Amino acid sequence: MKYLYFIACITTFSNPSYANEELSELRAELLEMMKLDQDTLHGKTQLSFEELNAKQSQRVQEIVEKFGWPTIEMVGKDASQAAWIIVQHADHDIQFQKNMLWMMRPLALSKEIDPGNYVYLYDRIHTPQLYGTQGKCEGSTFTPFPIKDIEKINTRRDEMGMSTAQEYWDMASERMCGASKH
Repeated sequence: MKYLYFIACITTFSNPSYANEELSELRAELLEMMKLDQDTLHGKTQLSFEELNAKQSQRVQEIVEKFGWPTIEMVGKDASQAAWIIVQHADHDIQFQKNMLWMMRPLALSKEIDPGNYVYLYDRIHTPQLYGTQGKCEGSTFTPFPIKDIEKINTRRDEMGMSTAQEYWDMASERMCGASKH
């Protein structure tokens, strides 16, 4: 009888459809969280962005504790990105952001998550930054905040599969600062 119970448990919990259903629910939840984040950020809801982000950050922490970081293979690129957006906006809890960043680095290097997500979060919470993604518009020119070992920036960006720093700054100048194309 114990043997049959053991077989029943193994069959139930190792059934791929059971796991896939749970992950598809996780995917849907992450995508809904991102939509709510973006709608609230852009004033399309009556919610407080800070309160929403605190609540959603807690939920991402619970998800990570249960499943690990939501990788592209687990939930798809868009839902993996959704988890990152919640963390990226969690400026109220830098330690949470640092904990998630530490977990994301090996996944970024192995391309299990979008390496850009790691890069943007790293630069957002570190001064000086490493990848030159954070800055401000000075007129129609994007000017990055201070960068550590700037002479090695393109090596670091290349390691993460990103364009050169100058290419990024030119794009940021166009998209964020209104610079015209050459």
